[in-house]
Parts: sequence; C-alpha cells; structure tokens
Amino acid sequence: MRKILLLLVISLPGAAGMAVFGYYALSDWGQLQDYLAYKTVAETSTDLAVLFKANAGQMTQRINLFADGTWFLLSSIFTSIGLHGFLVSK
Repeated sequence: MRKILLLLVISLPGAAGMAVFGYYALSDWGQLQDYLAYKTVAETSTDLAVLFKANAGQMTQRINLFADGTWFLLSSIFTSIGLHGFLVSK
C-alpha cells in the first residue's frame, strides 16, 4: 500500500509535470530563438518604441522559459523522491 501511495501521490504527478513543463519549456525556447531578432532590430532601428517592444518581447520569453525550466526541475525532484522511496521501502 505504501509503495502504491508513493507512486500515485509523488511519482506520477512529478512525471506528468516533467512532461507538461518540458513541452512548454521547449516551446518557449523556440519562441525565444525567434525573439533573438531583437539584436538585428537594435542594430538597424533608431526608433525607441520599436526597441522597447522588441526588448519586452524578448524578456517576456526569457521569464517564461525560466519559469517552465524551474517547474520542470521541481517536478523531476518529486519524481526522483517518489522513485527513491518506492525502491528503498520494504
């Protein structure tokens, strides 16, 4: 009963979180690569409104990627704790 509880309460939600947040982290990574065009905008444009908009878009993607990566790592810690408890318990 204890092993099943560890798997159902800790390991499975952790693995699901890894799948969901990993997917969104990779999605945000692709979008961040698109916003790296900010460098070319900064080199070619002198309009401050365009520069602020490009910078805001890039920084938003960086924050989203950071948050998704943090939740992915937290979910992987939950999964590893659950698996450790499952394998060690008698």
